[in-house]
Amino acid sequence: MVWSHRFLALTLSVVFGLGWVFGKAALDHFPPILMAAFRFACAGVVMLPFCQWKDLKLKNIIVLSILSISIPYSLSNYSLSQLDVSITVMLAQMEAPILIVMSALFLREIPSRTIIIGVIVSFVGVIFVAGRPVVSGGFFPVILAVVSMVIWSTGQLMIRRLSLTASFSLLGALSLLAAPQLVILSFVFEEQQMQSIWTASATNWLQVIYLGIVMTAGGIGTWYFLISRHAINLVAPYLLLVPAVSIAGGAAFLGETPSIETIVGGSLIIVGVTIASFFPSRNATVAATRLEKADEYC
Repeated sequence: MVWSHRFLALTLSVVFGLGWVFGKAALDHFPPILMAAFRFACAGVVMLPFCQWKDLKLKNIIVLSILSISIPYSLSNYSLSQLDVSITVMLAQMEAPILIVMSALFLREIPSRTIIIGVIVSFVGVIFVAGRPVVSGGFFPVILAVVSMVIWSTGQLMIRRLSLTASFSLLGALSLLAAPQLVILSFVFEEQQMQSIWTASATNWLQVIYLGIVMTAGGIGTWYFLISRHAINLVAPYLLLVPAVSIAGGAAFLGETPSIETIVGGSLIIVGVTIASFFPSRNATVAATRLEKADEYC
């Protein structure tokens, strides 16, 4: 990998990592579901010229948008609004292990022993990370964070069953369809939406624009640029820097201090994800798993 592409990969980690911090800051003002609606509306508009529906049935795209964006992001944003950035970003690293488990259950893609060990280590890490929320009476957001990843993984399995390729154009189409769904969900389950809109500062809107354009459209666009030119196992390790950037950003901008449990559990999760992600399974499905992972909490 040339140095310019290494720099892009490092920049990508920073963009994704700061996205968690800015998302947490924006959630101090906007309701969780409404913020998700704004994020994907921005992303969908920017990616509109690249959207391709191909020969897919509209109902399939709608279901995909619900499973891949609308429901999981509603739940994950709520969790982020209730938990520290350090805890949430560590829990988000469970996307790959959860997807591996669900692929084994529903697609019969049997992982190797090494991958199974990685998944177990990751789940042990979650127990440590969840320890602090349990003590503080905030275990419910942790459950929602995990449920959001399970639902998102269901959407990824559907992408595989439909023989689709996770792509920039597909993400644009899903974002466009998810935005109005999220608006409806917000007005059903949330309150004071109009007040939050009228009282939002320029900083609040810049945070939303960052999430939609810089993090979602620009970040994932950069990811696809890199993996189109290099093996995924050369690019994916840079994503392991995301939690470090998020924790540092949370400390610098939000005054958060990660607990010992979060640090220990987060380290176990990253070790487990590394083991599970960089050792091939029996039917070589891990590369596809990592590619699909880029479409979620990034």
